[in-house]
Parts: sequence; structure tokens; C-alpha cells
Amino acid sequence: MRRDLIALAALVLTAPVVAAASPPPFRIAAPGPAAACAPLAAGAPAGEKAYHDHLSRRLGRPVLRCHFPDRAAAGAALAAGRVDMAWLDAAAYAPVSGQVRALLTVRAGAQSNRIPIYVAVRADDPARDLAALRGRRIAFGGRSPAGLATPRAVLSERGLPAGSFQEMLSAEGDAAVAALRGRTADAIAVHGAAWERVCRKVSPKDPDPCRDLRVLRVARPRAEAALAIRRDTPNDLRYRLIGIHMALHLEAPAAFAFAAGRSDAAEFQPAEAEALTLANLR
Repeated sequence: MRRDLIALAALVLTAPVVAAASPPPFRIAAPGPAAACAPLAAGAPAGEKAYHDHLSRRLGRPVLRCHFPDRAAAGAALAAGRVDMAWLDAAAYAPVSGQVRALLTVRAGAQSNRIPIYVAVRADDPARDLAALRGRRIAFGGRSPAGLATPRAVLSERGLPAGSFQEMLSAEGDAAVAALRGRTADAIAVHGAAWERVCRKVSPKDPDPCRDLRVLRVARPRAEAALAIRRDTPNDLRYRLIGIHMALHLEAPAAFAFAAGRSDAAEFQPAEAEALTLANLR
């Protein structure tokens, strides 16, 4: 027994050390004449260099730039596994939606988060879809981006643009719900926090405080553009990318200014997989 242990120890000590495989480069799609993926050239913009350097340090792997003439070409390359991340819009996303998903969006300083919007009517209202609200009175909860601009966007994207209904402005979301209940409004479009303040279940004696109301739709506004990755990207890499980008405006402002791609950008935000579609939450 002792002789066997000595032999095993000798085998372990003399076995060749196998080096861990280096992680593959992280490839980012960028606009420009089609070209093979490559490290940044010496004369690359300072913001782009700062972004690549930051990503490389955080991911522990080289970062390469891959040029494509447009977002559609970048989306096709992402779907085919020839790049790891690309900016896509709705048109570029649609043909490759089975292989790729949205990961992050950029919030502008004057915008609200892409929060859920509740569109509801009274329970006794015959309306069963948003089209039934044309020409009717819809109450919004205030003039803030979350109270007005974001609900307007959700309605417009789903066939109810401004002018197709009568707009009513309440002081806040709770007041809009009261207007609906008081029959001075026919429907409401309020953000999720306002809805939950009124309708959350807080007492076993009243498990459904909004039984007199009926939700027609719960949805977020569609993202104008999103950083996208493949659907089969490992979860640990996906979460690391989210964490890196969410803190980018604080940790590396120059890198953030380049990566966000717009002068009014405030921060990166994580996005649901279907952020580039008109998918409804309910």
C-alpha cells in the first residue's frame, strides 16, 4: 500500500504541467467597410481604445474590432458566430431573432427607464384590445417621461398614435386610476409602479383590490437599438457583460461616451431578450 502511494506521488510530481487554454478574443462588430476582425490600429479613436482596453481587462481576453457595412450584416455575422456582440435595431434583429438576443440598451438623460406600462379599462368595458380605445379618453399619470412619454410610446407602437384618442393628464398615476374608476376616463396608460401602488395585494381580506379593472396590455416601449449577443452565450459571460456596461459611465467615462454612441446617453441598462420587438409582457 505504501509502495503504491509513493509511486502515485512520484507520478503526480513528474507529470507535465498542462497550461490552461487562453480564452478566445472577444469580437465586436463595428460600422465600416467589411474587414476581418483585428486589434485596434495605433491611430484608433481614444474613446474606442479606452472601451476595448476596459473590456479586455475585465474579460481577461483580447478584444477585436470587426467591420461590417451595416447592422443587417453585423446581425448575420452574430447569428453565424463570427462576432460576439453587435449593435442591432429592429430591422436587423428580425431575420436572426432565433439565434441572437438583446442584451443592453442605452438610456438618454431625458428618458425614463424602459419600464412596463399598464393599459387598463373598467371590468365592465367591452374593449378587448387597444384598437377598441380609438377616439376614447385615455388618462396618463403626469408629465414626467415615465408618466407621459413612455406610455405614449407604448400606445403609438401598438397602433394608437397621438391624435387617435382623447388624452387626459392626471397629476399622477394613482389619480389616473381614480379618473378611470370615476368614469371621467375610459382607459389608463400608467407605469407599473403606479399600478402596483393601487392594485398590489396587501391584505388577505382583499386579495384583488383592482377586481373592478381589467388590464388590456402590459408592455415596454421597443428599444431603438440594443447591444446584442448570441442566445447560446454562456450565462457567466452574459452577466459579466451586463455588469461591465452598467458601471461604464462611472468607471470609464471616455469608454462609455464611445460605446453608448449618442451624446445624450446617461447609462447602459440591461434589456430583456425581445427588447427589439413589440412583444407584450401580458
